[in-house]
Amino acid sequence: MAAVCVSQKAVAVRPAATRRVAVARPAARLVVRASAEPAQISKKALVAGLSAASAATLAIPAVAEAAVTPSLRNFLYSLVAGGVVLSAIAIAITAVSKFDNVKRD
Repeated sequence: MAAVCVSQKAVAVRPAATRRVAVARPAARLVVRASAEPAQISKKALVAGLSAASAATLAIPAVAEAAVTPSLRNFLYSLVAGGVVLSAIAIAITAVSKFDNVKRD
């Protein structure tokens, strides 16, 4: 992940010549510099940030009072059931491949 440093440099506005219409120029120019070094974030800072974000999210009344609808609950249960079925199939295939070795000459 590249770190990005943003700074603003002031641009001088030149006075308009006599009897000419002055053209508005931007007062600042945005300069972006990217470095190839990854940003250093400690685990403590990451945990603190995630904790603060989750606390702020739960402070919103609509999120704190959110209820699970019956259709959403059934959808989540179907995902869990599908995971159980796929796990059972993977375990069965692994068990059969371990116990029934193929001997070739």
